[in-house]
Amino acid sequence: MRVALAMALLSIALPAWSQTEPPPLADDEGLPRIVVGPQGFSLMRVAVAPTRCEGGGAVCKEVHAQLNRNLQVALYFELLKPETFIPAAAEAPLGETNYPDWNSVGARHLIKSEVSGSGPYTVELRLHDVLDGKVLPVKGQSHTGLSAKAVHGAVDEFLNSTVEALTGKKGLFGSRLVFAIKTGKQTRGVGIVEMDGADQGGIVGGDTISMLPSFAGGGVLYTSFRDGKPDLYIGKKKLTNNPHHYRGASMGPSGTIAAALSKGSGTDIYLLDGGGNPTTRLTNGEGQNVSPTWSPDGGKLAFVSDRSGGPQVYVMSAGGGGATRVTMAGGYNSTPSWGSNGLIAFAAMTGSGSDILTTDEGGNMQRITQNQGTNTDPCWSPDAQYLAFVSAREGGKRIYISTPDGRYQFPITEKSGGYSTPRWGK
Repeated sequence: MRVALAMALLSIALPAWSQTEPPPLADDEGLPRIVVGPQGFSLMRVAVAPTRCEGGGAVCKEVHAQLNRNLQVALYFELLKPETFIPAAAEAPLGETNYPDWNSVGARHLIKSEVSGSGPYTVELRLHDVLDGKVLPVKGQSHTGLSAKAVHGAVDEFLNSTVEALTGKKGLFGSRLVFAIKTGKQTRGVGIVEMDGADQGGIVGGDTISMLPSFAGGGVLYTSFRDGKPDLYIGKKKLTNNPHHYRGASMGPSGTIAAALSKGSGTDIYLLDGGGNPTTRLTNGEGQNVSPTWSPDGGKLAFVSDRSGGPQVYVMSAGGGGATRVTMAGGYNSTPSWGSNGLIAFAAMTGSGSDILTTDEGGNMQRITQNQGTNTDPCWSPDAQYLAFVSAREGGKRIYISTPDGRYQFPITEKSGGYSTPRWGK
């Protein structure tokens, strides 16, 4: 009887997790699930005081909006709500800061700003360490004689220095992404936008199908049907003048272009010479081979091939030869991007749509999105500090940026755009 009672008490004391099966670590496609654990870093709590306007007008309001928006886009900071600020502290002049007031609302750092003039403008920006009660010396604090357009770049400089001072990583504000965008039922154009969503504009008109853009030297490389079949262009200059059909290309660190092209029924990866002519065939007719992306050192290429059935990501030497499959799960994996951190980001079709994952050359995968709608077309920032991708989670396809682990994500374009295949440049 005592033994039975002890066993009964033991079963009651057992924690719930020991009596149930742990959740599966992979979904039905074999792709890893996101395992929620301790976050790699805590968001820094920052207060942005109202920008003081000495005749700055609309430009002054834009500075305040840019500071708030870009600190969110940076994905390192938690912005405190203005309604929590103590009025006297928030309205104090640039040179007067009551640190205890800002400490009392939970700020770890404080940004203050002032715009004066009616054009040209003077912009003053300050980063404060609230706990230590001092101004931190960062670049871009003072600017004079600025046009309205130049003010945005001045704030970018200050914010980049702020990010570096507080995180040790260089800020990327002012860097740009190219993308394809739907312009009609049967047409697509190529556009460009800054990392924070500012200064969006078109590069290639949308009166035909132009797609798959990427940065190439000082221009933009893309595929276009402008002359009736898919050819490669850099800017307005046609790069390829042969009967082959091109399905995307990528320029490597040395300036060599790898392209997917069809000479018949199949598609293979080739290297091109300076005139756009195929010189070296890297794949040999094993299925459809597309979406080449260079390794950081230019010694290898990742690409997509359906040689094993459904599309999977493979890696091969830039000199050609045998290719190694690196995605061993998922039935349809596409659009790889090889980051300077050595990880290859790609999109994988799932039961609920599509998600973003990363893998190393050994096939060790990590999931970036999950249960967040359809996510496609990932690309790394030049320093692999961020991922950008397209998501339809809120309706129309828009561009998001994310930390490399997917924990923090933020949209940088409007919902209404039909964006696809972004690629990040400097």
